[in-house]
Amino acid sequence: MNDKAVNVLEQYDMAINRTFKGRGTIICDTDKGMRVLKEYKGRTEKLDLLYQLQSRLGDNLRTDILVRNKEGALYVRDIDNTVYILEEQVEGKECSYKNEDDIVKACNAMARLHLKFMTPVSHMGADEIAQIYAMPVFFYADEMERHTTECKRVKNYLRKLHTKTDFERALLKEYDYFLDKAVDVTRRAKEESQAEYEAYVNSNGLYCHGDYQYHNVLFGKGSSGSYVGIINLEHFAHDVGARDFYLLFRKISEKCDWSTDMAKSMLDAYQNRRVFPPIEWRSLCLRLEYPEKFWKIINYYYNSRKSWMPNRNYDKLEGLIRQEKNREKLLNCIF
Repeated sequence: MNDKAVNVLEQYDMAINRTFKGRGTIICDTDKGMRVLKEYKGRTEKLDLLYQLQSRLGDNLRTDILVRNKEGALYVRDIDNTVYILEEQVEGKECSYKNEDDIVKACNAMARLHLKFMTPVSHMGADEIAQIYAMPVFFYADEMERHTTECKRVKNYLRKLHTKTDFERALLKEYDYFLDKAVDVTRRAKEESQAEYEAYVNSNGLYCHGDYQYHNVLFGKGSSGSYVGIINLEHFAHDVGARDFYLLFRKISEKCDWSTDMAKSMLDAYQNRRVFPPIEWRSLCLRLEYPEKFWKIINYYYNSRKSWMPNRNYDKLEGLIRQEKNREKLLNCIF
């Protein structure tokens, strides 16, 4: 363990037995249990609210809750002024995208998380309301508009190239189809009322994980029985549950070739606990219609060295094209 890490950990009231590296973290075996130290790049003002949200979870739905330092703060700084947070480690088997039972459990746990995170304004104190309104609501149509603008810019760039690689020619061949789709979905998303969306999120005190992916879901067993661990909540957002569901749904659907059966299982697992209200259902449909995977490919291309394109990017484009019919079939069938 380097001097910087020692300096950070000394700010906490605990005795460390040993440390070892995790995925971008330092895992600490302490006299108070396992702890995880990680760099934090968000706004420190959000941490008090994060702690409140984490504290709502119980025995069968756990998370890596923040640990206060010796001064009672939820974060510390090192000698370079970098911010770190320490959290209680949640142990368990990582959710497997290959296992349908795991995915169903992850969707069910997601719905339970969203129900725990809801705090309608009528049930809040003045301090809680002030905190919620200080955090902006994420409106999905704004992000779509930024992505679509980038798609148009990259197309103009590609058309002006005198010499094109095989990848660039393949990209241009499919460009109009996906760009037209992006423009159409963005237009319909912008027709949704942002004021109504923000009022809905604020009045219901809605929060979501912000990065709900299978590697952030763990399955474990404790003295009180089985539990689901949902970790890395520091990405949480002031937004609807449909945002989390969309991310996991898209990731899993891509890996199972947009299977209708898997899609129905995921949707049922969530809605058996929490049914999407109409305003969230519309946002979910629009998110799923938007060709985000195509935007990701061109975004990576445009911001990378053009002289060398990894074969993986070409493979992703081919996979996107190959799966498009199944994707359209699924969306038409269910959404």
